[in-house]
Amino acid sequence: MRIHDLIHITHPLEQQGHFDGEVTRMTLDSRQVRSNDVFVALKGSESDGHRFIPDAIRKGAAVIIAENMPGQPGMPPSTTKAIGNSENLLFLKVADTREVAGELAQAFWDYPARSMKMVGITGTNGKTTIATLVYQVLIKLGYNTGMIGTVDTRLGSEVRPSRLTTPDAVQLAATLGEMSSLDSAFAIMEVSSHALEQQRVGGISFDVAAFTNISQDHLDYHQDMASYKNAKKKLFAGLDENAVAVVNRDDPAYKEMIDGCAASIWSFGFESDTDFRILDESPEGMVLDLDGTIVSTPLTGRYNAYNVAQAYLICLALGVAKNGAAGALGEATGAPGRLERILEYRNEVPGSAVEAGTSQGKGTAANVIPAPTVFVDYAHTPDALENVLKALHSVRSEQETLHVVFGCGGDRDRTKRPEMGRIAEKYADAVTLTSDNPRSEEPESIIRDIRTGMTRTDNLFVEVKRRKAIRSAILEADTRTIVLVAGKGHETYQEVHGRRNQFDDRKIAAKALTEWIDRRLSRKGAMNNNSKEEVS
Repeated sequence: MRIHDLIHITHPLEQQGHFDGEVTRMTLDSRQVRSNDVFVALKGSESDGHRFIPDAIRKGAAVIIAENMPGQPGMPPSTTKAIGNSENLLFLKVADTREVAGELAQAFWDYPARSMKMVGITGTNGKTTIATLVYQVLIKLGYNTGMIGTVDTRLGSEVRPSRLTTPDAVQLAATLGEMSSLDSAFAIMEVSSHALEQQRVGGISFDVAAFTNISQDHLDYHQDMASYKNAKKKLFAGLDENAVAVVNRDDPAYKEMIDGCAASIWSFGFESDTDFRILDESPEGMVLDLDGTIVSTPLTGRYNAYNVAQAYLICLALGVAKNGAAGALGEATGAPGRLERILEYRNEVPGSAVEAGTSQGKGTAANVIPAPTVFVDYAHTPDALENVLKALHSVRSEQETLHVVFGCGGDRDRTKRPEMGRIAEKYADAVTLTSDNPRSEEPESIIRDIRTGMTRTDNLFVEVKRRKAIRSAILEADTRTIVLVAGKGHETYQEVHGRRNQFDDRKIAAKALTEWIDRRLSRKGAMNNNSKEEVS
């Protein structure tokens, strides 16, 4: 990139120094700076990139973009020393480095989003399932499609695990650049409130944006619900008149989201009109009437009806035919770790960890002997936990009992903990409180916070060690028990005191279920042997 173009994009308030030549890379991390790079200093909630400007200069940065100039307040004193006698270094001062970072990153990658139809999905719950459903439909129909989300990033046949729901501006531009190079027609993105507040998606024009719902989450970052909503609203404020906004009309916040939005508004709801209806619901799935189109889905639960409906409308907004979208949704299983049915574990490989309502594992012991029904779900907010518990509560038989195992994350919004305790005891027959990702907090302290919202004394169990809690709940269950392990879903780690240790709820639950089955088969075999001895 030429310096003239860089200045045109950033509109600096002040300039100091100069650089002769072109810059080819941009980074937000001083550790990654190479010769002739552009380093953009971002102010974060925990760290200020301005502190690392001297390090970026020593590593050969050609251009520094910051909110202060050398010698001004907020700039490290060592900056002047780092500059030394450099004659080929340009400083650009801007009002807000985050505001220019997104646009600049897209420019460095030649605006890859412009070559694809961009879909952005925001809201508290449902983002991952909706994004995955849309992705699965488009792939099924033969479209080259990329996806960026909480669980993973998909580029062609490559699947990469994700660390953030929405990557930083530079990584996002790079990933979209890879999708563009693969001739992707569509890019489906989950857009988090953090990403919107931090302007990571700057420079991207979305063709379709979707609002799922708003409930309490991330208040450790946003501080209050008003700020949280305003962050989400930024996605819709940035749409132009050629875009489509698909919004859930049954959530009261939808009006705030689209206030002042220039895009065409497509709204839907299962409560507010009769055009969207649940015709049938069972543990095996649902049949939905979506504005006259019948969709049979393997997903179950009322909240999943919203997810499927929104995915359907997003596909239509992208130009997919109604029948094509409906047919592909009938085979789409959604995201891993979202009401995922757990079957037994054999030969150190899960026999199957599939979405609720699918049928796998034929011929295994699970099909020979009745066993507890086990699900793993990512629900880690009050609203999400209530949704999944209500879903299982509504489809279980009168003879079945519901046992939930869950905890709450450490170093996050503490006010949701007692509310999640209240919800758990309202819908579940038995509750086991355990660790989630305690991070720097003590698990016992988190559990005490959860218990302040509970009045239950019967069928309440506390087991700090999550592995033991999951195993106990399953091994002590009977064939009429539904066990829900909530909070971590697809995650393959547990974060404790700054370390991410390998931990997968699905594998632990599958092994415990296998052990449950083996014990019953062993007992059954012993009983049969005793019967033969008596006959002889």
